[in-house]
Amino acid sequence: MKAYYSTAYGGPEVAHYGDYPDPEIKDNQLLIEVKAVSINPVDYKVKRGSVRFLSGSKFPRIYGSDFAGVVKKVGSRVTKFKAGDKVYGVTPVIWGKSGALAQLLALDEKYALAFPEGMSFDEAASLPIAALTASNGLRRCGVGNGTKVLINGGTGGVGHFAIQFARAWGAHITVTCSNENAELAKKLGAHETMGYTREAFLTANKQFDAILDAYGHMEFADIKLLLKRGGTYASTMVKPFLFFTSLFIKLTYGIKLTSSNIRSNPEDVKQMEDLFREKKLVPVIGNYFTLETSGEAFKLAEFGKPRGKIIVRV
Repeated sequence: MKAYYSTAYGGPEVAHYGDYPDPEIKDNQLLIEVKAVSINPVDYKVKRGSVRFLSGSKFPRIYGSDFAGVVKKVGSRVTKFKAGDKVYGVTPVIWGKSGALAQLLALDEKYALAFPEGMSFDEAASLPIAALTASNGLRRCGVGNGTKVLINGGTGGVGHFAIQFARAWGAHITVTCSNENAELAKKLGAHETMGYTREAFLTANKQFDAILDAYGHMEFADIKLLLKRGGTYASTMVKPFLFFTSLFIKLTYGIKLTSSNIRSNPEDVKQMEDLFREKKLVPVIGNYFTLETSGEAFKLAEFGKPRGKIIVRV
């Protein structure tokens, strides 16, 4: 098969496109013909070795977590799927496991989800990590009917889904974004937009019940300025010693800090798929790449400012 793989941790200098051994499935696995993969921040972080204590040291290896495709073959103990079924999900790329940027993927049955009717391969691949991270972050912030929420980085992968979940839950939504993306943010459901600079925060003269930092880099001084006492701030960026920091901040300033990580309980997936069917959760896909040009997709994800999701078509 063809694959985009790395021979060591690092950037494009250790990445290659070419022939790679076909995977062999175990009794509890599916062999999936991959059709689409989305690139998330977690993918380039793992690829560069930022979490190598979790991702192991086995090389060569394939990266890419979110995928969509068609089941080609099933193991003897698989009960939920058969050859020809459309599936999507997240393949774990820790402990040296192989990712999805290849023509074929061997995956444990438990990680596969059946395709909702009317969903394309591109849309399916765009959803799991970003959408389920967005919904969990809003949930941890207590966002609901009437909540005044600020979504920082509202037109990126996580942010554009967060706007749509917050809208479905009845929140009043303000989004930070560039001027050129303000129209998109409002189309997705934002009531107001504002800049993402310190000056914009100061001149806005607003405070919020909750902040979801989809970009992940807000300064604490800005959080204090924009978040009401008793409010919650959630970040997609992993913060070291978050528990102890959050406890100190809550006692000192009366605000809560928490993380916005993926949660994929069955009820979360059902809610995501239901909103998709109701056309209340619409993936925005700003850029498409081929498997051969996956390196450009990683470059855009890490160093560019993509709108919505980045999709690699296999």
